[in-house]
Amino acid sequence: MLGLLLVLPPIFVLILLVLYPALEALRFSLGFVPADNPAYASGLDLVNSDTGSLEVFKKLFASSFFSSNLALTLRVSFVSVALLVLVSYPLALFARFGRGRLAGVARVLYLLPMFVPVVIATYALITFFGDNGWLEAILGTVGIPYHSVIRQEAGIVLGHVWVGVPFAVLMLSSGLDGISNECLEAARDQGANAWVVFWRILLPLNIVPLLIVMTFSFIGVFGSYTVPYMLGPSAPQMLGVSMALNFGAFRQPQQAVAMAVVSFVFCAFAGALYVWSTTRGRKS
Repeated sequence: MLGLLLVLPPIFVLILLVLYPALEALRFSLGFVPADNPAYASGLDLVNSDTGSLEVFKKLFASSFFSSNLALTLRVSFVSVALLVLVSYPLALFARFGRGRLAGVARVLYLLPMFVPVVIATYALITFFGDNGWLEAILGTVGIPYHSVIRQEAGIVLGHVWVGVPFAVLMLSSGLDGISNECLEAARDQGANAWVVFWRILLPLNIVPLLIVMTFSFIGVFGSYTVPYMLGPSAPQMLGVSMALNFGAFRQPQQAVAMAVVSFVFCAFAGALYVWSTTRGRKS
């Protein structure tokens, strides 16, 4: 009974601050517009329905702007997660098996982005990789032409990889720390080379941290705002930026909420895949 009482406060907060607003947002996107809310009585183009309607979602998916924004969001999310894993796994392996001063320096460097606010980090990336930035100046001294990745799709990916490296390396290295040296030494005694040790032992035993990194990184990138707003193109836009503009500048709150519902569905699907994979792994 005491344990149940201790769990009730966070459950109440979760229901009040997360579940209830999410359900209200879903109802709003289906046409249930509150009649007593003066914010929705100022000439906004809203779909009203007493029984619920998918008209908002039909208009949304019929829009070429939304289709291009969704396509950009999916591309950036998948590419960012793939590059993040490719960058973070070697760093995690080096942190686990590296020795000496260089390994200590690497551990400090990959944690550095964790202590830099995202806004400051994006400004730093703009200063270095942007037009007339440091990289262009350095390459210009040796006559190498440079085309900036800032305000491009690649700029968003670059920013998300920078921001996500500390979390990814920490998760992967913590999983690698749980693999005993005796297990690895036994494999080497049987003649296994470094690639076989990684592919047959390290990767399978570290699959759950890898799935955590991929799932939470995908969800974070998919719903991000600051990085795509500062580093991405003006069109198409990622859904986080598009939602903010539709809600504020364009005065289309129902469309913005419908985008949020679509984003939630994609992120919930990614979370469900993670739960299914980990559950299946435990059973097997």
